[in-house]
Amino acid sequence: MTRVRVPVAALNFFKKSLQKTVLFMFKVKAEDKNARTGMLKTAHGNLQTPFFMPVATKAAFKWVPLETIRGAGIECFISNGYLLSLRPGLEVLKKAGGLHKFMNWNKGIFTDSGGFQLLSDDFLIKIKEQGVVFRNPFDKNRELLTPEGCMELQGIIGSDVAMCLDDVPRLGSKIKRLEESTERTFEWAKRCSESHQSKKQMLFGITQGGTSKRLRKKSSEQIASLPFDGVALGGLCIGEGPVKMHEMVSLSTKILPNEKARYLMGVGSPADLLECISLGVDIFDSCFPTRVARHGMAFTKKGNITITRGSFKFDFKPLDKDCSCPVCKEHSRAYLHHLAKVKEENAKLLLSTHNIYFVAELIKGARKAIEEGTFTKFRRQFRNQKGA
Repeated sequence: MTRVRVPVAALNFFKKSLQKTVLFMFKVKAEDKNARTGMLKTAHGNLQTPFFMPVATKAAFKWVPLETIRGAGIECFISNGYLLSLRPGLEVLKKAGGLHKFMNWNKGIFTDSGGFQLLSDDFLIKIKEQGVVFRNPFDKNRELLTPEGCMELQGIIGSDVAMCLDDVPRLGSKIKRLEESTERTFEWAKRCSESHQSKKQMLFGITQGGTSKRLRKKSSEQIASLPFDGVALGGLCIGEGPVKMHEMVSLSTKILPNEKARYLMGVGSPADLLECISLGVDIFDSCFPTRVARHGMAFTKKGNITITRGSFKFDFKPLDKDCSCPVCKEHSRAYLHHLAKVKEENAKLLLSTHNIYFVAELIKGARKAIEEGTFTKFRRQFRNQKGA
């Protein structure tokens, strides 16, 4: 009888995968064409998919208090594991009992690895096979972040889902750089999987490949071959445009396993959320809703509006008549226009609050439509209303 030798790394992957299935699970509940709802079971509760995560980079949301996030029905957000490891620091978070207790939050938390900071000249010094050399934004010292170190710090932070360290190529990178990024992301993913120790934490891999169909396909197949709890699509929504982004998402979701959660990083505009849900994406994150709010933009079912425009000076309607957020219940467009024009800082808070509620309600409506088998109609109506 021929004896097959199985690599030790593969055995370790398999053992850890079996251990995690007891604690964690993703299960598809309903499907409407490629759109789907599901349940992601985490250490801090079950999360209904699709869901949107606001960004709390440094354990805080821009111009939105935690109470607003709770009030909007948000059940999960994402923070930056690398930055949190620097300030407040791992010692503080360890003594606090993890990020959940530090922030007084008992629902889901994802932590990003720090890979996104590769896109910033303020952070990036050098990319090596060993890891990334960053410039510490607080004291300007050089810091080496390795896949193993990335897993250790996210384990101490105690997020429900940790992200692998990935090599994120910049927009417009040449094919050689994209190939290098794809291979390095795969090698780092294997190292992350091997070194990840927390049994209370899920681990998601990340695909890369830029806008190359060949490399997106290759990266999706590579990351899907590893026993991650879910798979993220990275390196998109960085300026490539919606048509190209949707093309890469569609290509990827057709390859990624149906039984694992799919997470599109960095997407938060209402139209893109619905389009990508229709392509089979389950999880999203973005600072877009609050970032554009700080510049006077509010989401509505009839399209985005810029509240500083003169046409809103005498407009005493709410931002969106169908929105149930406290801003739409209590304030008019005219009042918000006034606050924005006189540069009253409350305008940023109120518009950010509205946009967070709007996205949360949109996702909730999308889930309901998928379960009822009417998602195509739901998406079409939203698109048609925008042109009204």
